[in-house]
Amino acid sequence: MTEAEILKRIYPSVVTYAGDWRKMMAEVRNLGLKEISLFLTAAGYLERKEIYQSLSQTKVKKIYHVHLRQDMRESEINFFVNQYGTKVFTTHYQYFLKYFKNSKHRAKIFIENNNGKARIKNFKIFENAGGVCIDLSHLEYFRRRCPKDYKLSQQLATQYKVGCNHLSAVLPNGLSWHAVKKLSDLDYVKNIPQFYFSSYINLELVNSIAQQLRFKKYLAKILAQAWKK
Repeated sequence: MTEAEILKRIYPSVVTYAGDWRKMMAEVRNLGLKEISLFLTAAGYLERKEIYQSLSQTKVKKIYHVHLRQDMRESEINFFVNQYGTKVFTTHYQYFLKYFKNSKHRAKIFIENNNGKARIKNFKIFENAGGVCIDLSHLEYFRRRCPKDYKLSQQLATQYKVGCNHLSAVLPNGLSWHAVKKLSDLDYVKNIPQFYFSSYINLELVNSIAQQLRFKKYLAKILAQAWKK
């Protein structure tokens, strides 16, 4: 796969958890971006309405990935599919079971590899879901520190469709982090087998959109080099 082809798969994101989505949305507007990813993790209903209004003032035409918040309504999922052509949604294990397993869009919903209370405990859930979202920084953290969760992620990626990815930084101590301090915080992706990657690689970072666009080019370059080997 060429660098240009990989570049088209990586999306800068507006994030609501630990990030300033208003500043990010202003950048999206000022840069005239037409394609982004959106993480609604920490935005309650009233704040989401503000986000949707802010989106309407940008040039964004496509939001291929949206990370769902647990209180989101079916009408909101419909909105993204119809208005922005959203192809994949992501959520955590416990939220899919409780809130989204009966959604008419469940084949578009991918369950994130995670640990703790969000660990995937029963593979039967995938009978109703679209597949798995491999968070690449979680995968690397698991590889270094949590062999049990790493093995689980391996099983998920080989048994089910990898429909999308989240991508954050990994610090030198192995911890997954939502802020890139230096480009080398992204170098871990070079050692992840290609089958873990999907057509929708979404940057889950609090860094500015301008920085994310730089990271996107860097990632495409190092992945193209790694995948040639």
